[in-house]
Amino acid sequence: MPRFALSIPGFSRLLGRGNGGEGSASEIPEPEDPLLEVGRRLKSEREARGLNLRQMALETKISTPVLEALERGWRDRLPEGAYLKSMLPLLEEYLNLPGGSLSAALPAESESATTPGMVQRFTPGSIDVFSSWQGTVLYGAITLGLIYGLNLQQRQLAAANLLSYQPIPALKPSEQAKPVQAGNSLLAAYPDLKPLERAKQGSGAAALRQQLQDPKQQGQGVLELNLSQASALDLSSEGGQRTRLSGSKGQVVLQLQPPLTLSIAPAPKTGEVLWNGKPLAALAKQPGRFQVPAPQAQRP
Repeated sequence: MPRFALSIPGFSRLLGRGNGGEGSASEIPEPEDPLLEVGRRLKSEREARGLNLRQMALETKISTPVLEALERGWRDRLPEGAYLKSMLPLLEEYLNLPGGSLSAALPAESESATTPGMVQRFTPGSIDVFSSWQGTVLYGAITLGLIYGLNLQQRQLAAANLLSYQPIPALKPSEQAKPVQAGNSLLAAYPDLKPLERAKQGSGAAALRQQLQDPKQQGQGVLELNLSQASALDLSSEGGQRTRLSGSKGQVVLQLQPPLTLSIAPAPKTGEVLWNGKPLAALAKQPGRFQVPAPQAQRP
């Protein structure tokens, strides 16, 4: 089947113009980043002085990675704009460049920052204290609230007698001259608070020995006989001791539990019968008979 081809004059040229238009639009170069021009200028100035990056970093106090990023146009490796803004004047002064000649390296400001007077929605997080009337009002309200709360707390403490509005008065000159003995009145009221003095007296040790002593041995005494002549003895005590001697002479020492009864014949002389080191007196009208009563119970 034969094919028919229509030739329209100028149609091919229109198509060619359309293709050529697309090609010309794609061939338009993108604008160069100003940072690259700054980097080339910075590098040429450095090389003109015969310095390397390390030497320049030591003299300008700017780190080597930052200088390298500036020269190579690595914007993603540069510090934040606030820090970079303080570094560029140092480089301009060090290289004797005109002021602001390296400011093209700074990042472009956002539209919100470059458009003055733009009204933004008011939120507590967007308040600039002392730079806007909203921040000043909020700061003043918070300050007044804190002062009121502190005053209210102080009043409550004073009402509960936990706080005094009056300062502590100073001592009189006569009282200040006296030596500091703050605990005398307390020790006078509570003598048991003097542990060292009580230890010197031995009262605590005596009480401890008395508590540790066997109850059966409490109240025991020592009977001492110094007989100058042969005598007959008859002794009995509460502890169960019982002794009978005849023709005894000399010294006899016994530890006994009172009460006890002692009979000596013939009657001994005065001072020959001792109880706990003290002379024991004979019974009335019975010169040869002696008796030691039971000890009285000690009060706790």
